[in-house]
Amino acid sequence: MTPAFALEGAVNGGARKGLLGRAKSEAAEFVLCDPARDVHACGLLQSATLTDAPPKRSAPSGIYRTTRSSLRAMATEGLELISGRDCAALDIGCSDGTLLSFYPRWVERFGVDPSDDIDGVGAWTWTAKTAFPGPEIDRAFAGKKFDLITAASTLEEVDEPRAFLARVKSLLTCDGVFCLETLYAPMALTHTAADTFAGGLSAVYSLTVLERLLRDCELKVFRGALTEKDGGSIRLFITHADSAEYDFDPWYERLAQLWDEENALGLRSIQPYQAFAARAADIRRNFAEKIAEFSKCNQSVHLYGAGPGAAMLHSWAGAGADIIEAAVVAEAFGDGARLCAGGPSLVSETESRAVNPDWLIAPASLKREVLERWREYVLQGGKVLFVTPDVHAVNAGNYAVEFGKSLAGAEGGGGADSLRSILKAAGGLRVVGGKEARKSA
Repeated sequence: MTPAFALEGAVNGGARKGLLGRAKSEAAEFVLCDPARDVHACGLLQSATLTDAPPKRSAPSGIYRTTRSSLRAMATEGLELISGRDCAALDIGCSDGTLLSFYPRWVERFGVDPSDDIDGVGAWTWTAKTAFPGPEIDRAFAGKKFDLITAASTLEEVDEPRAFLARVKSLLTCDGVFCLETLYAPMALTHTAADTFAGGLSAVYSLTVLERLLRDCELKVFRGALTEKDGGSIRLFITHADSAEYDFDPWYERLAQLWDEENALGLRSIQPYQAFAARAADIRRNFAEKIAEFSKCNQSVHLYGAGPGAAMLHSWAGAGADIIEAAVVAEAFGDGARLCAGGPSLVSETESRAVNPDWLIAPASLKREVLERWREYVLQGGKVLFVTPDVHAVNAGNYAVEFGKSLAGAEGGGGADSLRSILKAAGGLRVVGGKEARKSA
């Protein structure tokens, strides 16, 4: 393993507090299974530390339109592939059951998730509050097979991906389909999406690494596409390696294009990760300077979200973090809840709009949605600050231009047909290493 990068302030220390009573933030360290040191290495980008604590998710899957749209597409496309027959479907990491709710009633639905989000799923589907794979699932599904299995934003939380994929294979019918959507390393690096790596992820995958893992488990990818979920993900449709049921040349040609574009980034070398870390450090410094300016001008600031990414931005604000008065959330929360120990209190969107802060700091992964939901706020004089891929503000004067970029997918996966078009919209290849690259990043 070769150290790839360390993102300062990306891991919240929870109960650990600093001298000012704030939660201490630590670095998120990632390592590369480095092909330069071992020809048999797979090139996986993974966390340098293992933890028994489950990753903290940003919100239940039904909260944001971006997530709902992606999950609806997964359910619809999966059903189309198996010809809409009577079937059994399993959603791994089902959260609040949003994806399962998009299936018609004649689909036999099953959901598995270790988080408390699953408690809100009704009696219309079978659920288990447990990790996958695990002994409880083995007992419950003894002899059971599924025509369609889905897993969105789940594989990146798994410490043993081969065991995960092998168990999925054992549960698939002979012509079953496994739909996998996971964070996509090339897009996270290209967009300098530092918040992607916050929250205790085990690994972030490229298509090359996924194909190797699937091949080892006697599975194969037959269709794939990039999506805007979580700021940049890849959606793959997978079946048994010996099945020819879904062999279709145009789908394989599309996959070959993605492979070629990914290989052009040179992600099997260490330089792209070092360049990413250098750009992230620049962003952190620029963001802290911006917060200091707000503090000097006595301006009020709210932070959008209560997940790991929001906690990371609060840490990145540095000495001026106290100017952030509240963390704005769209989901329900308990009385007295805070973003982190010593951090801002959580408030609803309605409460935030009533206060009408001068600035709203928001995640780039939700740029389109935030600009839609906060349109009136911006047009009436409010300003939204996005931190990645570079620190930039949206106000009434540039709202139309910035909203147009979000619709076109210029800063996310949505609307882009290929990795090449995403890179072009982002200003070209920026995941290159060396001193000169750091200067130009």
